[in-house]
Amino acid sequence: MRELIYIILALPLVFSAISAANFLGKNVLHWLNRLVATGVGAAIVMLLMTFDANIPFAGQYIYLDALSMWMLMIIGTLYFAFAWTSKAYLDRDTNKRYGYLRRFGYLEGRFYALSHIFVWIMMLVVLVNNLGLMWVTIEATTLVSALLVAFKFTRTSLEATWKYVMVCTVGICLALLGTIIVYYIQLTTMGSDSPLNWLYMVEHSKNIDPVMAKFAFCFLFVGYGTKIGLAPMHAWLPDAHSEAPALTSGLLSGSLCICAIYVLIRNIVILMPSIGIDFISGLCLFFGIFTIAVAVPFVVVQRDIKRMLAYSSMENFGLMVAGLGLFVPIAAQAMLLHMFNHALVKYSLFYTAGTIMEEYGTKNMMRIHGMMVQVPRTACFLLLSIVAILGMPPFGVFFSKFYMIYGFFTAEHPWLGVITLILLAGMLIGILYHILRMMGGQSKKKSSGELFGVIDSLTIAGLLIFSGIASAGLSEITVLNRLLEAAAKIVLGGVA
Repeated sequence: MRELIYIILALPLVFSAISAANFLGKNVLHWLNRLVATGVGAAIVMLLMTFDANIPFAGQYIYLDALSMWMLMIIGTLYFAFAWTSKAYLDRDTNKRYGYLRRFGYLEGRFYALSHIFVWIMMLVVLVNNLGLMWVTIEATTLVSALLVAFKFTRTSLEATWKYVMVCTVGICLALLGTIIVYYIQLTTMGSDSPLNWLYMVEHSKNIDPVMAKFAFCFLFVGYGTKIGLAPMHAWLPDAHSEAPALTSGLLSGSLCICAIYVLIRNIVILMPSIGIDFISGLCLFFGIFTIAVAVPFVVVQRDIKRMLAYSSMENFGLMVAGLGLFVPIAAQAMLLHMFNHALVKYSLFYTAGTIMEEYGTKNMMRIHGMMVQVPRTACFLLLSIVAILGMPPFGVFFSKFYMIYGFFTAEHPWLGVITLILLAGMLIGILYHILRMMGGQSKKKSSGELFGVIDSLTIAGLLIFSGIASAGLSEITVLNRLLEAAAKIVLGGVA
């Protein structure tokens, strides 16, 4: 198991160094990119098959339990999808008359180096066994992803990057203050042994002062909530997702924000015994539902397709945090399952949207018409992905959203469940209105053929199918079912 973890962490780092050196030809770089991600994916699968959800792996700095294994599986799946779709996406930009990479082709190596480092840091987030190191890795994701958001160096991308760095830095500084308070709590109640070691602090968390614990949690919630994209700290999210390359947007929405939820959960598990569930639940439910409510009107009036998807991400992150705040087993499992489903479907959506933007030369959905006639395969993938993210059967998001809404009634919050349902319905109507306008009508632009190639189509179809099968047949997939149950137990405060 230790060797597999080292392989998972070593391969992206080595490839990043090779890419940054920029001495390989483009075709070799593309295939090596795929080979490395496939190797990491295979190592994660082997780790998943040999991992016992009830027996965590604990090293000096590395810790792998069911929750971190679940997160690693999500990141690894998106890493694999990124690798197999990146060549086609970058080639389209290179071949366009005014494409950025057509003018600066040497930057492909830099893009790969930054992207693989970004994934590597996210994997570190879920593998380290120290709250201080978790904070460091979350901050590192901000720095690396900011370079990816500003990759094309346009005025709008630089403005989005500035907002992203400023807002998230303020948030992450508040999270640092919360982490310092947690360390002070440890020094005063547990001693100086194993500073900020998560496993050690969980074992000794019952003696924590409730007042200091609440004080720490407020800073941690606001700090990591900013990184998640919870309202009203969400200002960076629509700009960053809109201006980043589509491949980066998929990773930002699919895996980065849920890494912040993961770190917040790790802190909650330590502080919950002294604070109590009610205080944490109240904050999570209020800000989760408030985030959904803020996202709905912006979706309805939106014109930029990627900003619309960014507000859709806000809706889903708000739902995840609200599901976390219910603190019932069915909602905890549904929240973790929704992380998985949202990641796969949203990556498909951002990739598809980015491809459409490049071909039509605009982000404005009001200027895109007739897709079903001009590019039926691409239109079909866009429509299926939209239907999936809105939570319609038989796609995986339907199951995770259904059980989270059911969790509201199980946790005796029926009115909150009804309000959430109404808000989700508003999101559904707003997004479908824009997408159906793009599908129909008469296009003023001549078609240049299908936008997706064979590998793109197979990868996107694979993500949608994998999400649906894993959710609908979860009870029959023993490995995933046991892992999800054990991960939910950790979320609710139990440690294997």
